[in-house]
Amino acid sequence: MSTRPDTTGVHSDQGLAHGSMSQVEVMAQSVAGIAPTAVMATGPALIVLYAGTGAWIPYLIATVVVVLIGLCVAQFARRMASSGSLYSYVARGLGPTGAFAAGWGLVIGYTCIAMVGVVGTGIYLGSFLTTIGVPGDSTAAQLAAFGAAAVVAGAFAVAGIKLSTRLGLVLEILSVGAVLTVFVVVLVRNGFAVDASQFRLDGVSFDGVTFGIVLAVLGFVGFESAASLGAEARNPHRTIPRAVVGSAVLVGLLYVFAAYASVLGFGGPEALASSGAPISDLAGDNGLGGVTWLIDLGVTASFFAVVIASINAASRVLYTMGEEGVLPQAFGRAHREHKTPHVAIWAITPVVGVVPVVMLATGTTPLNIYAYTGTIGTFGYMLAYLLMAIALPVFLRRRNEAKPLSAVLAVVVVVALLYVFYKNVVPVPPSPYNLLPYVFAGALLLGLAWLLYVRATAPERVQDVGTTEEEPVPVETVGAERAPEGDLPTGRV
Repeated sequence: MSTRPDTTGVHSDQGLAHGSMSQVEVMAQSVAGIAPTAVMATGPALIVLYAGTGAWIPYLIATVVVVLIGLCVAQFARRMASSGSLYSYVARGLGPTGAFAAGWGLVIGYTCIAMVGVVGTGIYLGSFLTTIGVPGDSTAAQLAAFGAAAVVAGAFAVAGIKLSTRLGLVLEILSVGAVLTVFVVVLVRNGFAVDASQFRLDGVSFDGVTFGIVLAVLGFVGFESAASLGAEARNPHRTIPRAVVGSAVLVGLLYVFAAYASVLGFGGPEALASSGAPISDLAGDNGLGGVTWLIDLGVTASFFAVVIASINAASRVLYTMGEEGVLPQAFGRAHREHKTPHVAIWAITPVVGVVPVVMLATGTTPLNIYAYTGTIGTFGYMLAYLLMAIALPVFLRRRNEAKPLSAVLAVVVVVALLYVFYKNVVPVPPSPYNLLPYVFAGALLLGLAWLLYVRATAPERVQDVGTTEEEPVPVETVGAERAPEGDLPTGRV
């Protein structure tokens, strides 16, 4: 049996800041990529429409599903590290075409979620400014906020990965702390009494819970973004799996708590579902009305953090694809001083800012921009997750490391993701949501058309897909490290 991994012809990246990211900073990338504060503040109000008093159940089940996806990511991350993230993983299982589809899907996903962050930043910053007497909710103010959020986030991303992830970590800690304070006060004012109605599940239907699971899963997208730091993380085969799985567990627990406390605070699902600003209303109803401006500022910080994190992740996937020649090679250039993929960052940043600005200027409301771009972005993530799960058994078999449990894990994840896809398109949603899958498909086909062009004009570039890797791990190293559960390999070949 061969003990060599499938790493013939692999090469290390030369432009990024190798070994500069600690475990905490890598974890911060995944957490900021999720924007948990924004989901905690608004998500439960949407899910109770379907799951009623059982709103915490979809979040609990979604956490399990996302952790399973994270375990698939961890199977790859234990054995290979690359700034290409899932693009590089899929290349080792499904080849160049599958890898390009996964990578392009991720770029679409990260770019659209960065737009969501831009819009959320504008909405909540406007609310904060209005609270303190500065008009911030006018169209002109929103346009300025959208543009500024994108440009400033791009500048932080270029300035350095340590700076941008540390900023994201600080912003998320402050914002999560502000929202958790409201929820804790809700529990205190209710005497820490258990809300039995949320466990009796009165009036909760199976269909309502299952659709709630679909919505809850969407609140986790971006959790895998730590994988894009494969070239910059210290001990990437250890830190990245821990960051990906750990962020899913941590954020999942926060979501379950937020759903329970939100229903408790409003006295039932009906009042929660009718609230336009749930976390602000909870603060006002529980004696914290004087600090609603702080809540708005905290949610603003969370949305801004996700803009930075998404640009960081998208730019590194583009960078790797450019470095390998499957996209224009200019994307594969790194800043000499800051060691960041500055060309890719400045290619993404205008799109992140201009699209929301144009949509708002032409009459689309901020909330609709948020919904449309978020839905399209989610399709990109789901495609990448699906291809990654399909690639996992093939990847392990090629390394002579195939295990029945890994195959079962992959099948479960594939089935779960296909169900999420299905529930997003069946029954057919109302217009214009029924068109959004076709918008995503069009963007995906544009990328695949470029791949066909490259394959026809420079086929040797396609052969380089998936060849960027840091610290290749031989088969016997992974096997030796597998015995103590949770002990991940860090050996260098």
